[in-house]
Amino acid sequence: MKENNKYYDDWDDEDDGLPRIISVAELLGNPSKLPEEVIESVVRQGHKMMISGASKSGKSFLLIELAIALAEGTKWLGFQCRKSKVMYINLEIDRNSLIHRFIDIYEALGIKPKNAHSISIWNLRGSSKPLDELIPELIQKATLQGAEVIILDPIYKVMMGDENNATDMANLTNLFDKICYETGCTFVYSHHHSKGAQGFKKSMDRASGSGGFSRDADTQLDMIQLSPIEVPSQNNSCESSITDLRLESSLNEFVNVLSKRY
Repeated sequence: MKENNKYYDDWDDEDDGLPRIISVAELLGNPSKLPEEVIESVVRQGHKMMISGASKSGKSFLLIELAIALAEGTKWLGFQCRKSKVMYINLEIDRNSLIHRFIDIYEALGIKPKNAHSISIWNLRGSSKPLDELIPELIQKATLQGAEVIILDPIYKVMMGDENNATDMANLTNLFDKICYETGCTFVYSHHHSKGAQGFKKSMDRASGSGGFSRDADTQLDMIQLSPIEVPSQNNSCESSITDLRLESSLNEFVNVLSKRY
């Protein structure tokens, strides 16, 4: 048997394009710093985050609010965001409607758009491709924009294959890793719930498709709609309503947020 040196370099003397094998002794002797927290206690730089929820439950509004919080360095759902450049990839909402949502959310939050220039929007409604075809342009544009966070809404618009097929979803999530690795960005995307009642499922089991897909993200935040709250109109009649949301999480790096209500 070949005698090993201190760091096992003789195990890995062939350039095969893959990361080399490293001994724990080397890592302990020279540990890397943890990536910065992009959203405090939620997700780090270069990691993956999924927002899941029922169709038409407000996921896009939540992601727009996140983009604003990141650009302005404010709080999102009570969590402090590090000021960051954001590339927002819009696959579903009409271009003009999206801009008006940004305007409305800025106003509702009472935030002046001092750093709106830190948010770049790539409108692909009607022009989207499967992610494996889109990814070269995505990586190039994110790099040119100097993006630190990429938000893609929604992910089903660029899915390849069958979302219930574990192999197809593994190929898709490998592309998420490629995006993070090539750009250094945090990658945030939205996905819808599966059909049927969700209340008795774990948060990571509510997202539609293969279980491997929903478990891939470093951070998953799941939205559950609660009973609507009636809101009186100007003439005191209850013509409109606001739905409460319960937020649950599956976090790899931090303590989970348990049943936080908004």
